[in-house]
Amino acid sequence: MLVDHARVGRHLATMRIAPVRPGLLAAIVLVAGCFEATPWPPCTLEAGPECFDTTSAGQNTESGSTSDGTAPTTGIQTVTGAQVTSEPSTTTGTTSSGPGELGPLTITDMRLMPDELKSAGIVTVEVDVEGADAVSMSVDLGEPVALVPMNAGTFTGEIAVFGESWNGTHDVVAIATRDEEVSEPWPATFTVAASAAGGEAWLKKSSLVPSYGNAIDVDDQGGVVELFTYSTPEGQRCHLRRRDTDGEVVWLGDSRWIAHGFDCAGEDVKFAPDGTIWALVNVYENGFGRWQIWHLDDDGLPLGQTPEEGNLTHMGRGLDVNVAGDVLLCGTRPATPGEDDAWVRLRRVDTEPWTQPWDYRAPYALDKVHKFSERTQDCAFVEDRIVVVGDAVGPHEQGNPDIQTRGFAVEFSFTATVLADVANPAALAWHSGNQALAPGHAGGYVVAGDNCNAMVSPCNATKGVLRWFSLGATQVEMQPTANAKHLTDIAWSAAGYAVVAAQGLQNEDGFLVQGWSSGAAEPVLHYQGGPTKLQVATGIAADQVGFIFAGGYFQELDDTLAAGVAKVHPY
Repeated sequence: MLVDHARVGRHLATMRIAPVRPGLLAAIVLVAGCFEATPWPPCTLEAGPECFDTTSAGQNTESGSTSDGTAPTTGIQTVTGAQVTSEPSTTTGTTSSGPGELGPLTITDMRLMPDELKSAGIVTVEVDVEGADAVSMSVDLGEPVALVPMNAGTFTGEIAVFGESWNGTHDVVAIATRDEEVSEPWPATFTVAASAAGGEAWLKKSSLVPSYGNAIDVDDQGGVVELFTYSTPEGQRCHLRRRDTDGEVVWLGDSRWIAHGFDCAGEDVKFAPDGTIWALVNVYENGFGRWQIWHLDDDGLPLGQTPEEGNLTHMGRGLDVNVAGDVLLCGTRPATPGEDDAWVRLRRVDTEPWTQPWDYRAPYALDKVHKFSERTQDCAFVEDRIVVVGDAVGPHEQGNPDIQTRGFAVEFSFTATVLADVANPAALAWHSGNQALAPGHAGGYVVAGDNCNAMVSPCNATKGVLRWFSLGATQVEMQPTANAKHLTDIAWSAAGYAVVAAQGLQNEDGFLVQGWSSGAAEPVLHYQGGPTKLQVATGIAADQVGFIFAGGYFQELDDTLAAGVAKVHPY
């Protein structure tokens, strides 16, 4: 289903609730009406009284109602303001005895739709009340979250359920309030029987061949947009394709060809909050390239006569769009005949855009400029700043002229001021690379890339690695990944972990997807494509209930090269 409004998930309040079973991940209760300034992390207690950051323990599976239609007394916790007790309230409202008197405060019904889930998904909650000013609910005896009025006498909210870690029965308890009065609790249950994490929901390959996937994104309805490059006898062409949540092609004619008249290679693609699409490509004339940024409607048709484009030899690498609709670009451009600089460009919706170059300087020679070649790989909005990552190539060791490649991270303000920068230390790997980044769960960000310990250039024996950063370009953890030669992309899942696209160690099953939590020795999920001659995952995204979408390419046994997209079950 194509969207024609602001992305729904940006306008949902979010509460994390921990189920009682060991190993289960947090739930998110989504309640319409609480606006999030950023899509993740979710609303917390500081965001307002309607959003709560919670933990919980214990559960009760009794539910239903008595034969006279009143809520049963089950011993499930009730909530009065911030005070929690284990007994039902004895205050049940008053009976009207004349003008100005209020009727009884009661919950008359609660509906969980659906009450049985076979996969990750959304449970819609509706509570019917009489005489109530407000209604809250809790899941598995967690702290309450406020529901919002839907119509006279009905309040509503949503619970996001993330896959296998939620398998089992869950208790939902509603409480209505009016001034100091509190209704008796109304309990109900729902059950989850989701597929195993890392299982393949579907795999779709391009009908246009030879082709290879470049990037992917997903909207709040689970619809996918893929950017891929199609090779023809006349040259390479950039295409966009929309798929629905079942993997079926949405647009008539299969895909949309952009950047006509040029050799073209895709780089990145993002949905905007209004459902439109931004695509970053590099186009080539007479062997020289430049970036172009295309803005398209939800049917893949260009908005405006021509794309914005960079100067000749200025190449684009990364793209991001925030909830305000601001567009972030980054890439690499020549600084001297033998050295490149990074650049970052911000297009805000309410001000003129700016572009800022950046040149890495070694800590031992801060006065020396253009001694390193910066190869930008990705950029993203993180909290109140912009983060750019890539590789700095040059003599990193004082007194040692040997050339090393080390990943860098640089943080900018929204007014183009450099706030912090860092290059990966040699103590952890002689060579390293930072390929992609995603905002993390604690206000920082996670960078995907690789390490290589051989003291030769170039170094090809790479191994995939995650680096976890706090703001200020401070690395707090380096986490080797399993079975990955090179991490190519990363996204943050609403389920509470990072998901990565990677090139596996073996070519024949190298389309690799993993999920990683900070500090974990093993991934929470793992997926590899069925064997072909060669395969690589190049892009990744996750939807609001944690389903993972990975794009890349597959070389078949007959040597056909096809772009492909896989949907993977979350944990």
